[in-house]
Amino acid sequence: MRKRSASRILAVLSLVAAPAVSFPIASAYAANALTAADTDKDGTLDKAEVDAAAGTQFDKLDKDKDGTLDKAEVGKRLSKADFAAADPDGDKTLTKAEYIAAADKAFAAADADNDGTVDAKELHSKAGLALSKLIK
Repeated sequence: MRKRSASRILAVLSLVAAPAVSFPIASAYAANALTAADTDKDGTLDKAEVDAAAGTQFDKLDKDKDGTLDKAEVGKRLSKADFAAADPDGDKTLTKAEYIAAADKAFAAADADNDGTVDAKELHSKAGLALSKLIK
């Protein structure tokens, strides 16, 4: 009985400890996205900065230079459902405009205080981390 209880406790502890290990990595990623995209160096991202960063990221991801991104090129930046939502014409590819629109949607979700900017705190939220994936 004790053996079983101990293994259950270890299993629960491993689940609780796992997010703590990955959070610093995610935080560093968000901080890098802020530094890279914050062209006016005011410590926040506005829609114009997000659009510019998303456009640059699109160009980097478009390895075959056909002007679209398929799911393989997007990788894990968008979930399957988010990719489908970003693809209104259903052609299984994203144009630059569709990719930027997905970044704008992520920006709106990350802008918790609706002030038109995303600061470091907002960028470290779940929505902010999703935005970071699209622009960095």
